[in-house]
Parts: sequence; structure tokens; C-alpha cells
Amino acid sequence: MISLMMFMVMIYTMNYIIGGTTEPFERCSVAAMNRMHFISPRLIQSEEKFEDDEAFLKEAWRRADALGEKLEAYDQVDHVVTVAWQGLTLNSFIGNWSVDCFLFGNSQDCAIYLDHMDAKLVSGRMPEKEGEIVIEKRLQDNHRNDNTLLKNMGTSYKVVGIVSSDYYLAFGIAMPGENDVNLLALVEPGSDIDMRPFVEEQGYKVGYYCDEQIAHEELVKGMGGSMGTVQTIFTGVAGGLLLICVSVVLALHIMDRHNEWCLLNSIGFSTGEVYLMALKELLICIAFALVAGAFVSVLACFLMGKLMYNPIGIDIKLFRPDAFPRILAVFAALVGIAQIPLFNGMRKIQTIDEIE
Repeated sequence: MISLMMFMVMIYTMNYIIGGTTEPFERCSVAAMNRMHFISPRLIQSEEKFEDDEAFLKEAWRRADALGEKLEAYDQVDHVVTVAWQGLTLNSFIGNWSVDCFLFGNSQDCAIYLDHMDAKLVSGRMPEKEGEIVIEKRLQDNHRNDNTLLKNMGTSYKVVGIVSSDYYLAFGIAMPGENDVNLLALVEPGSDIDMRPFVEEQGYKVGYYCDEQIAHEELVKGMGGSMGTVQTIFTGVAGGLLLICVSVVLALHIMDRHNEWCLLNSIGFSTGEVYLMALKELLICIAFALVAGAFVSVLACFLMGKLMYNPIGIDIKLFRPDAFPRILAVFAALVGIAQIPLFNGMRKIQTIDEIE
């Protein structure tokens, strides 16, 4: 029972640890796209000429604002705001990922974005001037022990406030010269709208588009494949080793019980009844291991989260239902394989008369 319980703890905690590799990245780059779509239209044609870069950028922002106003007329679209962006880094125990820091043209758009994402300002203030940004509290915790939060944004930007949200948000007001001008469509949560045809109706081609599905595909590709496959392979290998070990222990257990089964058969229990008793014992052991293992697993993951992950701004789901099908599959295989030594043990049962 102890070995079975520890197997479950091992699989569940490994699932939790692997989740710590990907879930924070899903939270910042995938889950947030449930409420917004990122659109990069080709606002300026290559043949168009401008006096200088300032005139180029001014026209790009003007066209983006005008296009955004037209796109707001479509259903499931709450707001469309013009945005540039920079990248912040979110570190996990294994690897890191880029968090989009959206840079708006004014403080009003910052307030609209904050409200749409159901975020709250918990300290400091909202951006009011160019170069000011706010970040989600977990991002602050993630870089508490280093000075690399804004390393990809240069020295022009500074954090003036901390927000709390379900996502790793970072946003503020763009500095002059931000030349990657895009649109952020703030859509109804869960919306499946595709904004690309609407943009093209206004005479602009879409160079890049990102919604929740595309963001997920990019994350899986960037992480080198789905972590679910890794978890399944790990469970399979560990489960195979467990089955070998438990089968040996079970065979020794059956040898120890041989005389008892012979006695039960001698006093009137049939071989089938003896088999059912042995099978019930095995199922009781497995049931105990599952219940105790579930409790110890959740407790272990809770302590890991409090001591290891939460202090660096990493939030992982404590209850992991996706781990249980893998665990149950291994335990079901164990019950099946256990039938081999059980049947062999039943075949060797002798009555006391036969023994004498």
C-alpha cells in the first residue's frame, strides 16, 4: 500500500512540477487572448514617402486610430485601441517566456484596458505620462531578486503601479518613437470572432494576427511540443517499473499466503471463493493507496507552491484532474497483471489431505 501510494504521489507531483513549466506562460500569452485579439495591419505601404520618421509614425498612429473606430462597430467587439508593444521576461524554474507589455497612446486607453481585463490597481498609480507602465504583482515578485524586469525595454520606461489580475498584465503609455503600431481588439470573453476579414474590408492587409488558438499553437511550438506528451511518457515509464516491482512483491505475498489458502480450501471454501477474497484484498490495498495518495499529493503540491513557486510569482493549479486518468490507467494495468500470479496461486492450492 505504501509503495502504491508513493507512486501516486510521484506521478501527481511530477505533473504539478511540469505544470510549473508551462502554466504561467499559458496564463500570460494564451489565457489573456480569450479577451483580446492582436492585429498587425499594414498601415503604411512601402511606396509611400514621408518627410521623416516622426511624420511616418504620426500617420501610422492616425490610421490605426481611424481603423480602430470602424472595427468597434462589429458585434462581440467592445473596444479597439491602438497599441505598440515591448517584451518583459517571465522566469520559471525551467525556461522563460516573453510577456507582452502593451503601450497605448494615452491614459484613457490604459483605463479601458484595465477595466476590460478585470484587473485592479493595488498600489501606486495608473500611467499618466509617456514612458510610465504598470505591471501585475506576480511579475514584480518574479523579478524581486534581480534587476532584469525592464532589461528588454531600455531605461526609458519606469513602473509606477502594480495591478492584480488573472493574467500577467503589463501596460502603459508609449514613448515617442515606438514604431511597431498595431491594434488591440478587446472582445467579449470567449468570443470566436475573426477580425481579419473586417480589417481587409477597410483596405488594409493583415501582416500578423493572434487570438487564443494561435497563441496556444505558438506556445506549444515555442516549448518544443506539448507537455502532456511528456507527462504521459513519464507516467508510462514509471508505471512500467512499478508494475514489475509490485508483481515481484505480489508473487512473494502469494507464496506466503499459500498455506492459508490451502487451509481455507480444506475447510470448505471453493477455489473461486478463495480467489475472490484475495482479489478483494488487492482492491482494498489499491483503494487505500488512491485515497491516501491523493491526500498526500495535494498536501505536497500545496507546500511546494507556498515555499517554491508563489514567492517568485508562479501560480500553478493545485488540483490537477488531468493526472488522474494516467494514474488510474496504471493501477488498472496493475490489477490486470496481478491476475497472473493469483491464478497461478489458485492452481497450486491443495487440501490438507493432499498435502499429507
